[in-house]
Amino acid sequence: MVPHGTSLGATAETLHLGTTIRYHYRNGSALATVVERTSERVTFVGEDCDGTFTHDQIDRLFATDRLQVVLDDELHLPDGASLER
Repeated sequence: MVPHGTSLGATAETLHLGTTIRYHYRNGSALATVVERTSERVTFVGEDCDGTFTHDQIDRLFATDRLQVVLDDELHLPDGASLER
């Protein structure tokens, strides 16, 4: 087990459609699912958060432990949201 706050060197390249993440934002944290990934940006959506970030921004979020990959087999999407294919 890796202690909280210890980075495993994840980058934007880690994130693919359907990946579950925990995003730590100013007022808390929430689970979300990656719904779109392009060569420039990653978008995730959850019940309590959503965001579109450049790969550089994603890398900084990982480096500061504000974004974490969650090993989960569920999609954490609000009603009506879907994965872009």
